[in-house]
Amino acid sequence: GMYMMEIDRVLRPGGYWVLSGPLINWRTNYQAWQRPIKELEEEQRKIEEIAKLLCWEKKHEKGETAIWQKRINYDYCQEQDTQPTMCESTDAEDVWYSALFTFFHV
Repeated sequence: GMYMMEIDRVLRPGGYWVLSGPLINWRTNYQAWQRPIKELEEEQRKIEEIAKLLCWEKKHEKGETAIWQKRINYDYCQEQDTQPTMCESTDAEDVWYSALFTFFHV
């Protein structure tokens, strides 16, 4: 959930998050991975649950790719009480104009 919350923090309202990889297409590949179906279902359920808590709308899923869209505002969310705790900013653009930390190994 921390990873997705960080994506939500930097994703502009109305922006898209694309998750691509075998996790999305586990129904096709689970036998080759030799992992229990229940375990893979649980991983997918967790992603879907967190996306719902963040008020992202799933737009499309095909093969190994799923696309969610961050809502423009949270008024559209049905379950307001389930919103994860987020840091509020007084300036919605502040994440876009902040210096990034760079680490150099000399």
